[in-house]
Amino acid sequence: MNNDRTPSFLVSLAGAVALITAPTLAAAQDTGASGGGDPGGGSAPNVTVVQVPGPAAAPAAPAWNPDSHLPSSARSSSDTSRSRDGFDFGAGAGAGGTVRGGSGGTYVVDGSYVPEAHSVRRGDTLWEISQHYYQNAYFWPRVWSLNPQVQNPHWIYPGDRIRLRDGAQARGSTFALRRSTVAPQTVFIREVGYVDDATKDTWGEVVGSPNDHVILTETRDLYIQLASDRDVQLGQELTIFMPLKVDVHEASGQLVSIRGTARVDRYNPKTHMVRAQVIESVDTIERGAKVGPIGRRFEVVQPKIADQDLDGSIATALFPHQFWGQGQVVFVNKGSEEGVKPGNRFFAVERGDRWIRDHRRAGKLSRTRPRMEDDRYAQVDERTFASDDDLLPDETYAELRIIHVREHTAMCLITSSTHEVERDAILVMRKGF
Repeated sequence: MNNDRTPSFLVSLAGAVALITAPTLAAAQDTGASGGGDPGGGSAPNVTVVQVPGPAAAPAAPAWNPDSHLPSSARSSSDTSRSRDGFDFGAGAGAGGTVRGGSGGTYVVDGSYVPEAHSVRRGDTLWEISQHYYQNAYFWPRVWSLNPQVQNPHWIYPGDRIRLRDGAQARGSTFALRRSTVAPQTVFIREVGYVDDATKDTWGEVVGSPNDHVILTETRDLYIQLASDRDVQLGQELTIFMPLKVDVHEASGQLVSIRGTARVDRYNPKTHMVRAQVIESVDTIERGAKVGPIGRRFEVVQPKIADQDLDGSIATALFPHQFWGQGQVVFVNKGSEEGVKPGNRFFAVERGDRWIRDHRRAGKLSRTRPRMEDDRYAQVDERTFASDDDLLPDETYAELRIIHVREHTAMCLITSSTHEVERDAILVMRKGF
């Protein structure tokens, strides 16, 4: 009984499957035969039974990565034996750019176009400019290297022109140089300058502009009224500056705030009226600013042996601090009239024990020490110093190299120092050194 029922159940199931799949097979394939029936000559259709596929598995939800939006240098890591920082030289997801190195310490980013320069707007930073043009904010040191006029990368001003690539570069790639466009061993003055004689070094004044603007930024035109005893040439560049109210120590010169550079486009020698274009804007330029030939680039020359003994002192510095260190620029109160030449060196010297001298300045309390061997309460001893500073030799602690000479002042670069150089430092130049 059971053997007879089992085949019937299977046949019924096969028939049900055939009824479901037969129309599908007829639509998917056309046999074109009229006698495709039972081999025995019957009228039963020739049906191929296929297995219906099961439902597709739902895709697994992707794991959440909290570091996905961070650059490689900022991503968390549990492996302290190596760094995961890839320096993010890529052009970003979806950009399709690649990076390849070049000779001379350069890099090339392919697959994108970057303009030659960017005009700074309010709120811009080198970080955001690099992110916008390179899709990578960590390119900002490369952008800074292309703009030697930017002394501090944290301070750029509206109207500044930020160079983004080499002007001769072809379209389709972004080319940046690691090396600076300012030659090595060059001192470039950006915001503050120094003049010996404010009257002699002031050639004229900004008196107006054809533009309807209060602040005259880069690419703006302006009118300069020259003094009657001054002449200029077409194409000549003049520095725009404003006097600073800073006391200069032991010198008749003056510190000035550099505002920019103007190029002479037109000149009327009869009226001494100049039309010029602002080609560099360091700070705000307004009507009333002074104009003159203030030097801003100075070569660091090789040391030159002095042919005389000379004593000097620090007159002022680009930043009127109380002390300075290696790599900073100061001005001494000796110039060409005193026989100073570019390459000569002043040496900062001092005599005595620095620790004792500092303690004497600190007061009496700093010269006492507790008596550790005495059982009595709060016993102290006052330190006595028997050394005589006049008997101690002079010690050299800094070298100042002359890089530019005026009549009674000279610009110096502090090329080396073991500690800070104070305003009242004793400077000496010695014959044969």
